[in-house]
Amino acid sequence: MNTGRIIYRYLTALFVIDVLLQFFLAGAGVFSAGPGTAARDSSTLDPHRFNGMIIMLLALLLLIAALAARGGRWKWALALLVLTVLQPVLAIAGAAGGLHVLNAAVILVVGATLAYRAWRTDRVRPPEPEAAPAAPPAASHAASSPATGEQQ
Repeated sequence: MNTGRIIYRYLTALFVIDVLLQFFLAGAGVFSAGPGTAARDSSTLDPHRFNGMIIMLLALLLLIAALAARGGRWKWALALLVLTVLQPVLAIAGAAGGLHVLNAAVILVVGATLAYRAWRTDRVRPPEPEAAPAAPPAASHAASSPATGEQQ
């Protein structure tokens, strides 16, 4: 397995774990905001915002690793990067901000699918065929003797 595929595999797993952390940070931030305070104006969402930047960076690294790994993985990694870059825009979109959560769910599903494929495909791959033997197999003891034509 080449280095690009190995890095890609581990980045997909890290990406999914970080997106799950992001869901936790969003919930913790929303439910920690004081009464009468808009959650987006509260500093309780600062960890969620900071981790969002990390997720975008991971998505970019995932695209680079997918290009290095080859095999068409880059198309879905590019889609994932576009979805993550769209997230902050949806967060400040006012009434359409509910799409922020739906887009996050799509990001999680796409990221998990990429991780599943990266880990399953590399493990299920058939082993390399072994080289053919150089010499024919040895004759059995039941072969006839060339001099007498009798069985041994």
